[in-house]
Amino acid sequence: MAVALCLVAALPGQAAAAPSDGAGDVPAYQQADEAKKIKGTAGSGDAPKIEPATYSDSIGRGEKRYYRVELDAKSSAFISAVAAPKPGSRVKDIGEGLKIGLENVDGSACNGATQPQFSAEGAAYPIASYATRIIGAGDQCQKAGPYLFSVEREGPATSDPARWPLEIRFMSEPGLKGGLDALPGAPNDSAGTPEETPEPVTGGEKKQAHGGSGFNDAGAVSKGLWKDRIRPGETRFYRVPVDWGQRLNAAVELGSSGSPGEYPPTIYDGLGVTAYNPARGQFDADQFVPYSPDKSAQAAVHTQPVDFGRRFAYSDNTPCVAGWHYLAVTVSPKLSGYFKSTAPLTLRVDVTGKAEAGPRYAGDAAAAGFGVSEDDKAQAEKGQSAAEAERSGTLELVAYAGIGAGVVLILVLVVWTLMARRRTAAGPGAVPPPGSGVPGGFPGQGGQSGTVPLRPQQQGQGHGQGHGQGYSADQGYGPGPQQQRY
Repeated sequence: MAVALCLVAALPGQAAAAPSDGAGDVPAYQQADEAKKIKGTAGSGDAPKIEPATYSDSIGRGEKRYYRVELDAKSSAFISAVAAPKPGSRVKDIGEGLKIGLENVDGSACNGATQPQFSAEGAAYPIASYATRIIGAGDQCQKAGPYLFSVEREGPATSDPARWPLEIRFMSEPGLKGGLDALPGAPNDSAGTPEETPEPVTGGEKKQAHGGSGFNDAGAVSKGLWKDRIRPGETRFYRVPVDWGQRLNAAVELGSSGSPGEYPPTIYDGLGVTAYNPARGQFDADQFVPYSPDKSAQAAVHTQPVDFGRRFAYSDNTPCVAGWHYLAVTVSPKLSGYFKSTAPLTLRVDVTGKAEAGPRYAGDAAAAGFGVSEDDKAQAEKGQSAAEAERSGTLELVAYAGIGAGVVLILVLVVWTLMARRRTAAGPGAVPPPGSGVPGGFPGQGGQSGTVPLRPQQQGQGHGQGHGQGYSADQGYGPGPQQQRY
């Protein structure tokens, strides 16, 4: 068992990071550890090629970056871009953000272009969305061949002059079995997103959530009440498993300050929340609400049902796919005068609707990042990030291996002990069994191994020594002194 304990102790990075309530620098967006370094080009002619994976680049004010992709005629493509200006950077809430597009090399644009922009005056936070090529959408991008993905940074001359880190992720959704003939139709409009935000979840004990600094380290949450803490100027990410037939309804509450002062002001765009689908497509616009330090504030979002056919509805520009949905929560840096360290945050998460069987994919959609598994649901209940879930699985595997090694070690010790006792019981003069590594063993009668007591060499009697067959403890059977026979 000591072997198993040593194996567990030797694993690196197993210490769990406790949530910090202390003051410090606002954490920046955390890009994926496996992100590949790439450099997009200003012109499309020599754009670098990207494949389904995650990439790391940067973009300057007024720049447009090109990347080349090869698409088949069966899979839908989701290529996202996350721009992450440094917390505290100067941005505008109108006309500043990204233009993300996908086009054919002949210049014809695909329908799935987006323009994520900042919604809070002066508050820099990560913004994200994607460009898509949807099979069956009826645009000019249905054929197999080369395409160009582009990201353009828009903003006034007074905007942040620094280059922004850019994370690009290419996800490929397998086609359906049966091809275009198996595509579901568009849903009934009456099943769409309700005009009013549904009531948030109430009641129940709050669980501890661990928000991350980006999509890659987002902490999982499930249906219910969750608590966390957030710094002014920070954006924290959470992920929720939402299956086919379900929808996400979430409300985020920021608590009041402990010392708001006699006449606390109202801080516009003080609290915001944004929802994203599994491919990092943004649902609608960011939802920012005013905040007054003497009372709490609440921002809410809700998504349309995860229905494959909704991607073909004219009113829905965010294709619905099952999998991890994300919530990005932002608190204005202007609240730093009221929260010296961190502020209390409450998440009211609701996943409504019964989970349904998804479309019949012709490939492995789960491996591509689409769908909800039982492991995903378990991670959400535990509030784990993707890295924590992976470490937990590794620990479990090592624990099983350690238990197995311990059992084998115990069995070896038991067998060794029994053999030692058996030799002791046979006495010091016993011939050990064959195969024991000690000379003197020999097969017994009837094909069975046995032992005989050692005895000294026999000597002849009578008038002289004879040369007969005798047994020597040192030599075994061999020629011995002759015996006088009468």
